[in-house]
Amino acid sequence: MTALPELPNPQRRALELVKEVAAEKGARPFLVGGPVRDLLLGRHVIDIDLTLEDGAPVLARALAKRIDGRVRSFPQFLTYKVTAEGLPEIDIATARKERYRAPGALPTVTAGKLKDDLLRRDFSINAIAMDLRDGSLHDPTKGEDDLHAKRVRVLHDKSFIDDPTRIFRAIRLATRLGFTLEPHTFELMAEAIATNAFEPVSRERMWRELFLAMDEKDAPRVLIELRRSGALDALFGPPHRDVSKGLEEVGQIFEHDPSLDRYVLYTGILLRGDLEAIARLEGSGFSQKRARNTLHIVYDLERFVEALSSARTERQRFRLYKSATPEMRSLIGMHQPDEAPRLARFEEFQSFKLPLRGNDLEVPGGPHVAKALERTREAVFNGEIAADDARTFARQIALKYLKEQRPEP
Repeated sequence: MTALPELPNPQRRALELVKEVAAEKGARPFLVGGPVRDLLLGRHVIDIDLTLEDGAPVLARALAKRIDGRVRSFPQFLTYKVTAEGLPEIDIATARKERYRAPGALPTVTAGKLKDDLLRRDFSINAIAMDLRDGSLHDPTKGEDDLHAKRVRVLHDKSFIDDPTRIFRAIRLATRLGFTLEPHTFELMAEAIATNAFEPVSRERMWRELFLAMDEKDAPRVLIELRRSGALDALFGPPHRDVSKGLEEVGQIFEHDPSLDRYVLYTGILLRGDLEAIARLEGSGFSQKRARNTLHIVYDLERFVEALSSARTERQRFRLYKSATPEMRSLIGMHQPDEAPRLARFEEFQSFKLPLRGNDLEVPGGPHVAKALERTREAVFNGEIAADDARTFARQIALKYLKEQRPEP
């Protein structure tokens, strides 16, 4: 196991403070779930997720006071979140047991013992607790054995029926850790998908899980596995084309420019050419702009590539580039390697400025002025005119545009 001193300072300091305050209050906190899994795997950055059988609210408030932080409580889940500057978020929960009233429904949560809390979890490798007092492990489902075998295993046969979103998490976790699904777990997952286990689950919940998949470091591989397994059929219907190559291309795009909107790009590729794409976005929570940018990729990518192949001048290309989103332009560059240097030049143009203002043109104001200035910026950048001639050129163009705007007498 990774010893606590080997953790980065913020996590190590947070756990030391928890131990100090817990000792003062006579509390017995356990580090649980993913953090213990990651410690056992030798990972040096962990979340701070704690469970106590008794005294969770007392520990949360005392800890917040000690670190001059704040505590937020979520009584319906028996959880508390402690935050303070310079420290990671610390989640403190009362040990819980869960009961699912119906397949796919959110569980009813009540207080329980540590073993109850571990047995309610999704996978054995997430059902391990470490006593912060002495570092001893509590592993009722033999999760440590599964860690050594590099496999993801559910805790009971109805796991994917109770909560079908665990299918997303199983694939996400296996991909991230380089694990495989334990054979019986794989069978249970395939059976749940085949029997429409996602039917009672809201689209909003499924989209939340999909966004988490898109946030993964190896998101293309996670999404490919989700599509292949049929887990995405409930959101998008059966696949009508293989999107594996497109998803891998998006992964390469993010390596060069992580500022792009990953949800737009990945969703656009997953829905490429889907005539029902607008309906498929229901539940995503996309803003109008984000939905529009996604549909731009879904329906217009091939048309843009064709239009670019017909463009004969740099000005024609720039007009097309201007009408495309940054996400669309990144895909064009990936699909058409010949366009890459032209796209790079267009990015230069985006930041190119002319020391010329509308007032310098000495023409009546109106939209024609901004249009003339943009045309002039383009002309100087492309070498159509010299920079010294920019004012004269812009004034002539502005007057021309103004004349075109005015109706004939």
